[in-house]
This record gives sequence, structure tokens and C-alpha cells, in this order.
Amino acid sequence: MATKHYIVDGYNVIFSTSLNELELQRAREILISIAGSYAPHRVTIVFDGKVGVLGPSMRNVVFTKGEKADDYIKRMVEKMRDRGRVIVVTNDKSIIGYVKYLGAKTITPKQFVNKPPSTGGKKMNDILTEREKQKINRELKALWGIEEDE
Repeated sequence: MATKHYIVDGYNVIFSTSLNELELQRAREILISIAGSYAPHRVTIVFDGKVGVLGPSMRNVVFTKGEKADDYIKRMVEKMRDRGRVIVVTNDKSIIGYVKYLGAKTITPKQFVNKPPSTGGKKMNDILTEREKQKINRELKALWGIEEDE
């Protein structure tokens, strides 16, 4: 099987999925965990910012000190040889248009978070703590106008 290379627009994924309900550090940790479920494919997560501010550097995580993640992702795809195996994960229309022009594919953040190809049985529900699940449920109930159970 030919491996793919997923390039993830980190904060775009966090802020456009249910991960935005969590504290930012926890959302990054869960996104990194989800990325791990894509093995044997390669995944690179790109965040705006500095490593020292946002947490530890990891092999598959890039912090773009002084540069927008969007520009870093575009440049990264430009440099790749086999762009047919590159899948960029974002909702950002300027990134989508540019990388498709270069021959890469794209998927939405929700597709990436909710449908990993090889999860080993793990689903988003298995990654969240019980407290995080309850918090998300409470917030959704409030948004939908559903009263809390006694």
C-alpha cells in the first residue's frame, strides 16, 4: 500500500470540529492522538506560533514561529515531489484552491477527526475523558435549548 502524507492545518481543524469545546492544550493533544491513528501514513500537523508557548515539539508537529501556518503548508506542498499522495486537511479556501492546483488532495477537518482509516478500534469518543464528554454534552444541550437532566 502506498502511504499518504496528511498535512493538517492544526488550529483550523481544532476550531472547526468538536475539539473546539476543549481547552486548547487538550485539543492539541487529542489532535496529535488522532493523527497517530493514521499510521502507517505520515501526518504533519502545522500550528501557528512558537514551541515554547504552545508545548513540546514532536516529530510530526510543526510550530511556525513568525510565519502563518497557511503559508508554511502551501510552501511545504510546493516542495513535495509526489503531490498525488498528499492530502491537506483544512477548511481554508485559499489553501484548498492552491494545493489542489498543485495536484494535492484535500479533506475537511471533520473527515479527518471522525473517520481515521486505521484507528485500531479507537473513536473520538474513546479518546475523550468522561468529564470532557459531559462538558461537551452540557454545552450542546444549552445550545439546543434542552434542559439538563436532574
